[in-house]
Amino acid sequence: MSSIPDGDASTGTSSSAPSGAAQPPAVPETCANCGQTFVGDYCPACGQRAEPELSIISILGGFVRELIDTERGLWRTFRDLTLHPGTAVRAYLAGARQPFTNPGRYLLVGAIVTTVASAALQGIGAPDHNIGRFAVHVAQGFTKGAAEDSGEAAAASLEGTAWSAAVQDLEQLGAYPALALVLIAGLVGLLYWALFRRDTNVPAEAFAVGTYATAHAVILYQCADCILELLVRHGALGTRLSTAFDWGSQALLFVYPGVLTYGCFGASVWNGIKGGLGLAWGYTEAALVSIVGLAGYAEWLLWAYPDAYSGSGPGGVIVAVAFAAVLLLVHGAFELYARYRHGGHSA
Repeated sequence: MSSIPDGDASTGTSSSAPSGAAQPPAVPETCANCGQTFVGDYCPACGQRAEPELSIISILGGFVRELIDTERGLWRTFRDLTLHPGTAVRAYLAGARQPFTNPGRYLLVGAIVTTVASAALQGIGAPDHNIGRFAVHVAQGFTKGAAEDSGEAAAASLEGTAWSAAVQDLEQLGAYPALALVLIAGLVGLLYWALFRRDTNVPAEAFAVGTYATAHAVILYQCADCILELLVRHGALGTRLSTAFDWGSQALLFVYPGVLTYGCFGASVWNGIKGGLGLAWGYTEAALVSIVGLAGYAEWLLWAYPDAYSGSGPGGVIVAVAFAAVLLLVHGAFELYARYRHGGHSA
């Protein structure tokens, strides 16, 4: 004779609730971020997870998840932008936001990579070819050329000018590579909005494409540059191979955006050319903006510390700065004209 489990002897039921019985009501949670009361694992108002108190395990777990998760986040974004950039960005524009890192956050990653790579190369005494060095090289070229044109006496006195001090300050500014990257990405976004206006619905889409293209091109370039310097320092590359590798890594800066726009906006060679030229022009304009900013900073130094400097700088520098300002104004005028024409046609 089978025994009846402990429980209600009259009904023969167990004291433990059967599987089909109603579960106890869930305890409402209060979101610590927005104050919304909800039931579940995520706040319906802001999306924050209903997690227990902060712990070292949760912090380390989040770090490990970000480090090894290849299906979403940073590594997924890096992988897809490297292997099939056009498809990845097109999917992001179509609404697949969850698998990818936000363009602004990815630009921050690029800025960190640029700053760290620049500091590492300077630390080992290797040439620093970060993306912000172009403006410094242009400024130094203006200074050297102006000094040579003015004669040896002017070249000797150039060291005491406010322009020379401004160039040195820019060269020593550790955050300049990151700031230059942000400036370039913004300019490329503006240019892509003008170049791919028929393929984008809103300016934000062009800025997203420009930001991804700029950030990832710089990440690839900085990685290639660091690998090159390590190989050169260990004698693994000869002079010809190192020169070819150097030119190839620099070309990568402008080839990669073309590959991305080629795949994103349709398999058209013209789309690829526009993508590469857009970053090249944004890169150049960033240098021009830096030159104009340097001139303004030099004038401020001369105004704030009149006894410390012999003058603003040689006349050739002033002409070069004026030329840079004119180029920027011409581009601004063409941009306004293009917007006016586009508005007139759409009306």
